[in-house]
Amino acid sequence: MLPAVRGLESEFSGQIEFVHANILNPETEALQEQFGFSTTPEFYLVNQQGDILGFWDDSVVVEELQQALEEALDRQ
Repeated sequence: MLPAVRGLESEFSGQIEFVHANILNPETEALQEQFGFSTTPEFYLVNQQGDILGFWDDSVVVEELQQALEEALDRQ
């Protein structure tokens, strides 16, 4: 995971659950299939109902991801 994204994980700890699905890890295969994993890294913002609110690949702009996380929390 990109270091700046790890910083967001710390910032939103206890508010948003971050799940790491490594494409090389067979234990996360079902999750990979559910979201159509195709590259590494990929970032999905998923609400409690399982709806995908956002998707980013490894070219993610951290500020954009941070804003999306804040907006998702505001919608709860």
